[in-house]
Amino acid sequence: MFLDTGNLEEIKKALQFPFFEGVTTNPTILLKENQPRKTHIAHIPAKLVFVQAAGLTEEEIWEDVLRIQEIKPAEGTVIGLKIPAHEAGIKVIATVRAKFPDAIILATAIFSSEQGYIAALSGADYLAPYYNRMEVSGLDAAKTIEELRYVLDLQGLEEVKIMGASFKNSRQIMQTLASGADTVTIGYDLFLQMMNKPLALESIEKFNEHNAALPK
Repeated sequence: MFLDTGNLEEIKKALQFPFFEGVTTNPTILLKENQPRKTHIAHIPAKLVFVQAAGLTEEEIWEDVLRIQEIKPAEGTVIGLKIPAHEAGIKVIATVRAKFPDAIILATAIFSSEQGYIAALSGADYLAPYYNRMEVSGLDAAKTIEELRYVLDLQGLEEVKIMGASFKNSRQIMQTLASGADTVTIGYDLFLQMMNKPLALESIEKFNEHNAALPK
């Protein structure tokens, strides 16, 4: 799993759990921290930190890719590139793959299987379908992920990983994984929601009450 946040305290707490592979950020997330992007990213201690390249045109996105490449990350951290999977972004993904073959690319803002497929063909390592955003828009998010996974495997692109994103609740996270996603990126609040189920907490509290009542 990946943690979708720019908050350093949340990252510090979450990375105590060894199964987190890294951190994903975007301009909206970083704006909440109110720090310069270059400085803030350099303080994130995860193994892999994705930073989104901003811009509307191919040229603007490419220029921001180059700015991201100049960021000096924390020791032991690799910076990955988040690039939107629309026409301009797809062109940049192909350019990055050609010019920086070792770059780790996450194609983001995916709302259809065909969009994800084109991003994979262009050189993306990860594909981020937006689950809740699809559901809210009346799209079948689970079916989209199932179809994308099937096509990737059928076309010999099984090394490309689907990273589910945009969740409203923890149930959507599990539906994403059950539909064939390789991993997910989630907010810290949803991570806590996955563990701290009210019924489980009630049961644990009852166990502790009974344990305290045992004869000494």
